[in-house]
Amino acid sequence: MPCTTMSLPRADGVSFVVPVRNGARWLPRVLPSLLAQDAGVPIEVVMVEDGSGDGSAEILARASAADARVKMVPGTGSGAAAALNEGIRHARYPLIAQVDQDVVLEPGWLAALIPHLGDLMVAAAQGYYETDPAAPLSARVMSLDLEQRYERIEGADTDHVCTGNTLYRSSALAAIGGFDESLGYGYDNDVSYRLRDAGFRLVISRDARSRHSWREGLWSYLRQQYGFGYGRLDLVARHTRRLSGDAVSPAPMMFHPIVLAAAVLIACAGVTIGRPRDGLIIAALLVGVLILERSLAGVRAALRFRDAAALAFPFFHLARDAAWVSAMVMWTTRRLSGRPARPHHSMRPRPERAAPSH
Repeated sequence: MPCTTMSLPRADGVSFVVPVRNGARWLPRVLPSLLAQDAGVPIEVVMVEDGSGDGSAEILARASAADARVKMVPGTGSGAAAALNEGIRHARYPLIAQVDQDVVLEPGWLAALIPHLGDLMVAAAQGYYETDPAAPLSARVMSLDLEQRYERIEGADTDHVCTGNTLYRSSALAAIGGFDESLGYGYDNDVSYRLRDAGFRLVISRDARSRHSWREGLWSYLRQQYGFGYGRLDLVARHTRRLSGDAVSPAPMMFHPIVLAAAVLIACAGVTIGRPRDGLIIAALLVGVLILERSLAGVRAALRFRDAAALAFPFFHLARDAAWVSAMVMWTTRRLSGRPARPHHSMRPRPERAAPSH
């Protein structure tokens, strides 16, 4: 596995490690939320500038000049996992708070996570993404779906922590060789599974709150979902026992695109054998089951979180299934042609967009 070797930390404290690629829109809010964390330990912020073209580097340069706790290091442009490994190599402290460039931490986030790592067998503690009620519809649907899946996790222990909102023990990351730089989406699942296999625990804290700026608009949502689906296939190829998912991405979510793919194949088979009506009826029944399941989930989420955006689950999630089916076709085509996996096959950087003026 093309992972890199990491050195052990040099002092007590927390190093925030943030990969940055075209993050100028969010950095003016993200950076202050990191620097404001007060957990009674020294902190630093390691920003890995990974080839932005939107003015992110200038924002980071000003931040590092204004506050000695902020350090900008250059990335190699090889993907988020490689940027994380690079940032960890420059980190001073034994705890690595990995936060994405578009995640704003609420006060107390760090203070809520640090106690979990008092247990030396806990390798990572994840915070909780809460939905921004002012976000666009697609972003709220994404967040509400994730909140609903978080609620199904009983207790604190989990088998998957999401990078972007997690506090890691750097010695545990070093023990497994760090993040796999060949992966795009799914590198956080991969490192979670390897940490668990090495005997470590992973936990989730619902008291460590943050808000993620999810993709805005249907097209951006579909592009990201295509990446999630593609990355999931890369992941399952490495961890075959995870075909049915994990605590954050449970079996129903994993099998949704498989059912949709089966519906499409049955409809096509009906046409091929001269029985198009029968094929379409069976396909429609399968799609109807998917819509019904997502409709019920949407109603439950709308009532639980008091946000009517969840009622759009059937539309967005059927579109998500279609994006995952497209990813399955492309992934299979590349595999059959012998092309090696590359991070950009699933995870493409966000487009350049200037920071808002003030």
